[in-house]
Amino acid sequence: MTEKASEIEELVLKALAASDRMTLTQIASGLPEELRGCPDEVARVLSRLRRKGAITGEFSDKDAAWVYWK
Repeated sequence: MTEKASEIEELVLKALAASDRMTLTQIASGLPEELRGCPDEVARVLSRLRRKGAITGEFSDKDAAWVYWK
């Protein structure tokens, strides 16, 4: 895992701990600009965290987006 991905992971976990549920867009918009480079990077990190069991996520029809929580 790259240093950038590790930073994103840390920030995502902090954001989800402080919030009830967040969409991918909400999570990405809360990251510093320099970490958002490739739009797929945040999605990859979220998928990795979900597979590890660190976070939970599901597609929300209401939000028409993936929603994550801790």
